[in-house]
Amino acid sequence: MLTAILAHPGAFQPHDLWAAWRLDPVLLTGLFVTVWAYRRGRRRDTDAWRGRCFAGALAVVGVALVSPLDALSGALASAHMVQHVLLLVVAAPLLALAAPSTTLLRGSPRAARRASARVSRRLRFNRRNLRVLHNPIAVWLLHVGTLWFWHAAVPYGAALQSHALHVLEHASFLATAWAFWYVVIGARAVGRVSHGFGVLLVFAMAMQSVFLSALLTFARTPWYPGYAATTAPWGLDPLADQQLAGVIMWIPAGLVYLAVALTLIVTWIRLAEREEMAPVSGT
Repeated sequence: MLTAILAHPGAFQPHDLWAAWRLDPVLLTGLFVTVWAYRRGRRRDTDAWRGRCFAGALAVVGVALVSPLDALSGALASAHMVQHVLLLVVAAPLLALAAPSTTLLRGSPRAARRASARVSRRLRFNRRNLRVLHNPIAVWLLHVGTLWFWHAAVPYGAALQSHALHVLEHASFLATAWAFWYVVIGARAVGRVSHGFGVLLVFAMAMQSVFLSALLTFARTPWYPGYAATTAPWGLDPLADQQLAGVIMWIPAGLVYLAVALTLIVTWIRLAEREEMAPVSGT
């Protein structure tokens, strides 16, 4: 039964849901190796909260891509949107806060580190060539372009039909979201924008998300034909399912953007107050 469910995720019924875990050996191995390398490379002086952020990010990725939610995303656009929200506004900012790259590299076997260095030299992945990833405007545009591309009808439908494209979709979401959140709330100050600029970037990201979600919510016809025959067992017609997906993008994701923006504003005000108080306390 599990094999049939995984081979045809849109064909299963509600009573099959809890058997539909996606036990992909490549994904599970990747998660296991990542945890192993992080624990191996972690030092005692590493901030404990960074470790918790990293563990939380991996847990969210597991819920999005391993749990029955992944199989349900083949039947419901709303479930697919839950996946996207988890990756974009939960897992990605947690990874940005965790800043695990140095720890992961330190914990990797020496052969893996050497191979990574050779690949980086061959592909010229140096600081100069990758500086675009620290440009906040470029990162914002890259992330927004990725979101809109994969939510267009043709790429979305292709991802539903192809496991490889589905993996690419989620990988590009997570990677570009990680890059965006890194310049806004990254744990390391290098490459991170000011709090005021961060608020503007988050506000702009929230506005484009609202616009896309409004298009989904108030559409008069379904965008994604791949769900035409899969929503009925779940008590939804395709248009209602799409509208629910739009609401999920609109409200939960919007609340995350609002919370981050308010946090940045409060932090910005406190830092300004400390700077004003510093000369007074020194006299």
